[in-house]
Amino acid sequence: MKMLHFKNNFFNYFILLYLIVSIFASLNVGITHDEFHNLDVWNIKKNIYLNYLFNSNLSVEFEDLGMKYYGVGFHFFSLPFELIFNLIFSNLDLTELGKTLMLKHPSIVIIFTISGIYFQKILNFIVQNKTYASLSAIFYLSYPYLLGHSFFNFKDIPFMSIWVICTFYIIKISNIFFKRNEIKNLDLFLLAILTSFLISIRISGILIFFEFFVFVLFTYQISKINFKKFLKIITPKLLLFILTFISSLFLLHPTYWTNPFIFFDSISYMSQHIQTVCTTTFGDCMKAQSLPSTYVPLWLLVKLPIIILVGFLILPLIDKKIFSNELHSINIGSLILSIIIIMLSVIFFNFHLYDEIRQVMFLVPLCFIISLSVIYFFSNAISKSILIIYLIFFLYQNIKIFPYNYLWLNNFSTIAKITNNFELDYWGASTKNIAKFFKKNKFNKDECIISNRNDGIKQFLNLREACFINFRNLHKKNQRPFFVVLTERSLNKGVPNNCEKIYDENFKMNFSKEKLVVAKIFKCS
Repeated sequence: MKMLHFKNNFFNYFILLYLIVSIFASLNVGITHDEFHNLDVWNIKKNIYLNYLFNSNLSVEFEDLGMKYYGVGFHFFSLPFELIFNLIFSNLDLTELGKTLMLKHPSIVIIFTISGIYFQKILNFIVQNKTYASLSAIFYLSYPYLLGHSFFNFKDIPFMSIWVICTFYIIKISNIFFKRNEIKNLDLFLLAILTSFLISIRISGILIFFEFFVFVLFTYQISKINFKKFLKIITPKLLLFILTFISSLFLLHPTYWTNPFIFFDSISYMSQHIQTVCTTTFGDCMKAQSLPSTYVPLWLLVKLPIIILVGFLILPLIDKKIFSNELHSINIGSLILSIIIIMLSVIFFNFHLYDEIRQVMFLVPLCFIISLSVIYFFSNAISKSILIIYLIFFLYQNIKIFPYNYLWLNNFSTIAKITNNFELDYWGASTKNIAKFFKKNKFNKDECIISNRNDGIKQFLNLREACFINFRNLHKKNQRPFFVVLTERSLNKGVPNNCEKIYDENFKMNFSKEKLVVAKIFKCS
């Protein structure tokens, strides 16, 4: 009967409902541009496994150098869920390729939800209040920016989710060591496997070693343990971690099998990933290969909920209250320093970032943990009420702006216009709604579609009845009538003469009256 007690188990009920609703939502968004490339990478690396296991001779040729360095760890997690959902949702109105891609979406929701459970555990470790920790985790899972990405972002959300779980284990290990001067082998073993899994998704996962080092340093300093005793305890544990980490990373990344030193080539290549795109930030088009040091802070300023920013502002007011507690110093102090070191390393090494903060999305939950802890310690009485108000607002926003939840910006951004100042639909989630327009307004199969996202749109249409022309042929002599679809960064690209706009895909964010156009359809007669 205890399981039926809502007050004590509301978080469990929320997780169940959240999974059902979010999985359904993830199957009703567009297919985005990166999904095709990532599937190609997975198919090639899957062939490496099949060649080794069954002595087959499947093709393992990479179309570009970057494919060699991309990780595919998430697909191991996703594969069993894809098989299950293929049985449940066998009648999806998609092409076979579209169905393959779409059925990967629920796995992203699932791993994000798991990270929410560990987020709750971390908050409970720190504030020692299960109700507040549960509300904080719901806040994290309902945050439109992350929720929107969890519908389709197969790299950044799984990467961030595993980072959260790794953070839980390093906090648990540090706290147990501080209290009892011991490290449990199981916790260390799980941390090593999870760390290798993290790096198998994105090579930038090596940045988590900064976080590990900071936690070890803080724990050692605050516990005041004798250095020789500390070394005696930690040395065999470190060896266990290294051996487990290297062996599991090797298994998860088949590219390293022919030459383990490719690992270092991966770091070099991916940190300076060739990307000529620029990200519109406060009206400036900031190029990925020459970003100002303010790029990440500026995006955090408009992406983080205002209450999270307020939490950082009040931190100096109660720092003595927080850091007079040794465990708070280890947990919160280590997270603060980790964020600072990681952000400085991103700036110092000039990592190529683009599409808002997707490559450093893993910093967002760390910011949440710090700020939500500070708010609780500042005022236990009002902290829960503030979260409940935000949860109502997030619910309203998530319904209103679906499927563009990932574009959510806080109200600071609405002081000025969002259009032309910030990025809109840079993943191309509008593809399903565009296809829906063409289905609703039946067109002649001889009336071709020219779009920069043909691949995404065609998965929702009957290919035998649809004609697509490559976007590079936009200004060539094409048989009229034809349609032009502009999405993502091509939204303001010029169209040929005698073309009339017939549809805008748009939505409104927060309480702003500004119409945000994410796609345009023209008919050229």
